[in-house]
Amino acid sequence: MGVLTEGTALSWNEIVPICQVYRSYALSQLVKIFEKCKDYQGDSFLWGDELEFTLVHFDHSNKRVQLLLKAHEILPRLVETNKVNHNDTPSIAWHPETCDFMIEGVPWEPYGFLPCYLNTVEANMTLRRKQAQEILSEQSDCEYIINMSAFPRYGQGQFIYSLAHDDLQEVTEQSIHYPDRLISPIHPRMKSSIVNSLARSQGPPLVHIPIFRDTSTPSPFQDLSFKGTKDFRDDHIHLDSILAGWGCCCLQVTFQAQSLTECLQVYDQLLPLTGIMLALSNACPIWRGYLTDIDSRYEVLFQTGDDRTPDERERSTLNSRCSPAPFYLCDEHNHLNDISLDVDENVVSTLTKHGMSSSLAHHFGHLFVRDPLVVIKESLHLEDDTSSYHFDNLNSTVWNSLRFKPPPLDDDKMGWRVEFRPMDIQITDFENASLSVFMALLTRVILTYGLDLTIPISQANENIVRAHHRDSVRHEKFYFRVGGDDGESSLMTINEIMNGNDKFAGLIPLVEKYLNESENINSDTRLTVGYYLSLMSKRAAGILLTDASWIRQFVMSHPAYKQDSVVSDEIQYDLMWKITQIANGHDTCPLLIQTRMKTNTHLNPE
Repeated sequence: MGVLTEGTALSWNEIVPICQVYRSYALSQLVKIFEKCKDYQGDSFLWGDELEFTLVHFDHSNKRVQLLLKAHEILPRLVETNKVNHNDTPSIAWHPETCDFMIEGVPWEPYGFLPCYLNTVEANMTLRRKQAQEILSEQSDCEYIINMSAFPRYGQGQFIYSLAHDDLQEVTEQSIHYPDRLISPIHPRMKSSIVNSLARSQGPPLVHIPIFRDTSTPSPFQDLSFKGTKDFRDDHIHLDSILAGWGCCCLQVTFQAQSLTECLQVYDQLLPLTGIMLALSNACPIWRGYLTDIDSRYEVLFQTGDDRTPDERERSTLNSRCSPAPFYLCDEHNHLNDISLDVDENVVSTLTKHGMSSSLAHHFGHLFVRDPLVVIKESLHLEDDTSSYHFDNLNSTVWNSLRFKPPPLDDDKMGWRVEFRPMDIQITDFENASLSVFMALLTRVILTYGLDLTIPISQANENIVRAHHRDSVRHEKFYFRVGGDDGESSLMTINEIMNGNDKFAGLIPLVEKYLNESENINSDTRLTVGYYLSLMSKRAAGILLTDASWIRQFVMSHPAYKQDSVVSDEIQYDLMWKITQIANGHDTCPLLIQTRMKTNTHLNPE
C-alpha cells in the first residue's frame, strides 16, 4: 500500500530537478528518526498481516468470470462501517490498491504477543471478506471478493466486467492488453507512480514468461499479439504493462521488534527464508490465459516494477526497484553481502557520523540512490519537523522481498519493524492464517533459540529464482544453512528444511518445541496452531499441494482443456467458481487442506 497522501502529484519532468533536494529532506528525517528511536527498548512484540483481495463478477449463464472494477464504490462504505465500534467485533482498516478490482484489508489493531492472538488471525481474515461480500451482495448475487494472487486471464480477451462499453484503448503505457481504467481512481498516488515510472524507464516493460509445453502446445509457441516487437521470444508469454504485475495480490506479514538491535536480528534471519516461503506459497501458474512454467507472481513484479533507465540496466550494481532484499543489516553478517550494489557514499558517511552501524548505513545508502517516484506538491517543503513523510515515501516505493521500517517521527506507538513480503495470497483463510502464524512463531523461535540461518546474499537470490519454477516445492533444492557458528549452506529440499533431516532439526519441529515449552497457550489455540503446522509440514513433504500445483492440476484435468496450454473462459469460470466455493466453506479440497483440519478461531483473544 505505501504512504497514501492526497494532493497535486508532480510530473516526472517536474521531479527531476528536485530529486536531490527531496533526498536531502528524506535523509534529514531519517537522521532524526535514528537519533530519536535508536535506543528504544521494551516495545511490545506486535505483528499483523495484510491481505490484497480481488473483486470478480460471475456470469453463470455464459460460464464467464471477469474482473469487477468496483473498489472505488465499496471502499468508502467499508471505511465508514469500520469507523463505528460494533460491540466486540474488531475493526478493519481498508485501503485502495493499484487496480480498481483490488482492495487491501488489515487489522485495525495489530495482534499482540500472547499466544491467544494466534487463534484470532483466521477469524479476522474471514471477517474482512465477509464485510466486503455483504456490500457486494446487496446489489448482485454474482459479485464476489476472493483470494486470488493472479487472475488467470488477466490481460486476455474480455476480462473486465462492465455494463457500459467503455473505451478499452485509453492506455498510458501503449499496452496492448491493459487499459487505464484498471487503475484505481481513488488511490492518491498510483496513476502518478505508473506515469513517472514509465517516463523514468523510457518505455513500458516487456515481461517474458516461459510457456508450459503440453502435448498439443504449438512448437514453437508464439504470442502473436507481440510478433514483430523488439524483444519478442518464441515459447514465451509476453506482458507489456506495469499493471500486469501490480495487479497481483499477495500476503504480507509485519513484525514489530522490542528494539533496533532485535529488529536487525529478525530481518537478517528472515532474509534467507524469503525464497523458501515464496515456494511454499506459490499460487500463480497461469498468465494471460496460458499455463506457464512458473508458479509465482514475484518475477513478474521484479520486471514490471523496474524503473531503471536503459543505461542503468546495463549495470549489474543496480537492481529493479522491486527485487530481493539487497543486504544483511547486522555488521556480523556483512561478509555475506557478496553482491556489489550502488550506494550513495555521502548518505553512508552522514549516517555513520550519527552513530549508525556500517551495514545499516549501507542499506540506506543503497535506498537513497533511488529517485522519488511520487512527489506531492503541497508536501514538498514541509515545515513540520515532526514528520518523516519524505523518508517514508521513499522507503515505501522500493519493493524488496523484505522491508526494514523505522518508526515514523509522528507516531510514538510504532517501533522498529520488518515487513515480510514475498508470499502469494492463498485461496483460503485457513492457508493464509497458516502461513502468517507460522512466520510469527518462527520469529519467536529465531530469538528464543538464537538460530543463525544466514547464507550469502547470492544464494538467497538464487533461492528466489528456483522458487518460481514449476512445482518447486517437490522438485527443487534450495540453499540453507545447517550447523552452528561454523555452519555452511548446503542444498536441501523444502521437505528437509521444514521437516528436518539428520543434519537439521527442521523449522516445523523447532516451532513445535517452542510451543511445547510455552506455559500460557490454551487448548483451542494449540489445536488451531497444530493444524496450521500440519498444513505447512504436509505441503513441504508434497502430501498436500501448493495452490499453484492444484490450479495447474485442475486445468489439466478439465474436460474442456485441449493439452495446448490454453486456459479458456470456460475453464477459468469453473476454476474460479470452485475456488469461491472452497473459500466460503461450500466445498472441500482435500488436495489442499485435509478435511480434519477444522479450526475454532475467534475474533478476540480468549
